[in-house]
Amino acid sequence: MKTVRDACQLQDNALSIKLSDQIEQLDELINDEGNGAAFFARTFITQRMQDLIAEGIARLAGTSS
Repeated sequence: MKTVRDACQLQDNALSIKLSDQIEQLDELINDEGNGAAFFARTFITQRMQDLIAEGIARLAGTSS
């Protein structure tokens, strides 16, 4: 069985101690990537993240309390 290290491919700056490089710049995502396809292509969305995103969108749409 593969280890996590063998199964995953880290981004070049993943182990950098510079935290600012690890944080997505939302304005750049919106302006440069259009619909966010590039972000989601390199980001694994867990079920809990999916729940959080869905609930956030529902609240913004006014369909959830």
